[in-house]
Amino acid sequence: MQSLCAGDFGVGVGTVRHGARWLRSLLATAVVVSGLTMSGAARAETVTKTVFSDDFDGGRGAGVDPGKWSGGGWGAWQDGDGHLVLDDSLTTVTSFDQSSGRVTARLRAGDSGPAWNLLGVRTTTGGTVSGEYEALGVGTTSVGDFHTYTIDWTRTSFVWAVDGLQVLRLTPSDSGQPFKVALSAAGGGRRSDELLADSVTVAMKLTVAPAAAWKAFTTYKVGTRVSYKGATYRVLQQHTALPGWQPGLVPALFRKV
Repeated sequence: MQSLCAGDFGVGVGTVRHGARWLRSLLATAVVVSGLTMSGAARAETVTKTVFSDDFDGGRGAGVDPGKWSGGGWGAWQDGDGHLVLDDSLTTVTSFDQSSGRVTARLRAGDSGPAWNLLGVRTTTGGTVSGEYEALGVGTTSVGDFHTYTIDWTRTSFVWAVDGLQVLRLTPSDSGQPFKVALSAAGGGRRSDELLADSVTVAMKLTVAPAAAWKAFTTYKVGTRVSYKGATYRVLQQHTALPGWQPGLVPALFRKV
């Protein structure tokens, strides 16, 4: 059988070698460019945002904020020292339906009751969230002292904890259903069972769009996130950026986050 070589096709050996080197160089460049593109690509971020907060800083005898709470009536009043006194029950006006988050409450119970009785979750119609309960531990609290009660939730579970110790898990019958946060006194009106609340907050994990690089002559809306020199800023006022108005130089327009 006759062997073939590059010359038989009218192509010189030098040309073949040059072409091979050119192809390898092109492939190497493509890999580098691809790597830069992938590594430099902006990605969405998951952030924790406080979406509800009440420090009960009203005057002595003031009721609860009707924009935040419903229920309570005469059985809920503020002591003027940053606490809510409660011998009834309250639920948040707002319902929460994001996929995950945490409820945190600083509470002092009279005749200390179970965590899920003091800090609970209700359906949007006011009923108890149904599902399967599982005891995880026994949270011990001293009467007369404040303790931190939390509920960590996902679409498929609610987990109560007292001072960091998990005590109960609820697997709801309907995954991902909206719910409201509830505060309840332990004993239904007896003074020894009054609940004293120092604060309640709800924080949720949210996915936000990646921050775009700051550019002059760009119109920015309030709340937009921009990046500049490795830091992320939130726009405070709508404006069209001019040269010299970079984040960090104009604090009235940007806040570092």
